Amino acid sequence: MTSSGLMRNVYRRVLNASSAILGVERTKRLDSCIRFGRKLDLKNPRTLSDKIVWIELNTDQALAARCTDKYAVRSYVEEKGLGSILIPLVGGPWAKASDIDVDGLPNQFVLKATHGCEMNYICRDKTKLDYNDLMEKTTLWLKQDYSRACIEPHYKLVSHRLYAEEFIGGLGDVVDYKIHCINGEPSFVLTCSNRENSLKLNLYDLDWNPIRGLQGPMKSNNEMSRPGKLAEMIEISRTLASDFEFVRVDLYEENDRVLFGELTFSPACGVLEYFTDSFVEKWGEVLHVKGLD
Repeated sequence: MTSSGLMRNVYRRVLNASSAILGVERTKRLDSCIRFGRKLDLKNPRTLSDKIVWIELNTDQALAARCTDKYAVRSYVEEKGLGSILIPLVGGPWAKASDIDVDGLPNQFVLKATHGCEMNYICRDKTKLDYNDLMEKTTLWLKQDYSRACIEPHYKLVSHRLYAEEFIGGLGDVVDYKIHCINGEPSFVLTCSNRENSLKLNLYDLDWNPIRGLQGPMKSNNEMSRPGKLAEMIEISRTLASDFEFVRVDLYEENDRVLFGELTFSPACGVLEYFTDSFVEKWGEVLHVKGLD
């Protein structure tokens, strides 16, 4: 294990101990300050960050957990009449790494875990696949408890599994359109690009006008081209967001079609450190949460 991996494990143990002693809410506030430099007010939530975390810690998260599960969410998307935007499956789900049917997979595929972030294994050429590396990484993924690592309790309800989708492009080839929906309505779009080198972020309104609100080293100095299917993306997001007070709908545009990525309910641990204070304050005023308003 690398030194950074060892430090992460130590920090997670500290978070677990703190949760047991101080409680989840206080530990979440401490973690937000330590890791992201942002104070959360969970007694009187005002900002978008405050309210996202408050929803996570104080409301029924059963549907959010189902839709966080990257495999189970597929049935939710189908129920909304949007099955055509799902990236085709090519294998799984599998509960153990040793169950992966590598022989049955196509030459190119993307292997994913259902229960966390940054758990994607891209295979561009199966003849060059390092099987031992695949087994090592996927075995480690299945052991990871994202709910404890990031204090996001709804992940406790997500089954740990693996599955495979068609390959639609490498991390450096695909732009991720993250449409943030507030009160069931698409509100603004965060784009993620250049993942293989140094992740870059851009921020737009629904008419694709650049807007202020980003901070930190990931903020891009170059503008992204307006996606040809922007209007369709917005309508898809509105449909998928209709059951939620807040959700981020992740979509891709590939060969003149829209493809589904995932639904996210607590992006960046709910803290949203890449947004400025004024931006999360502004959208916190817009977000109405049952039990708070």
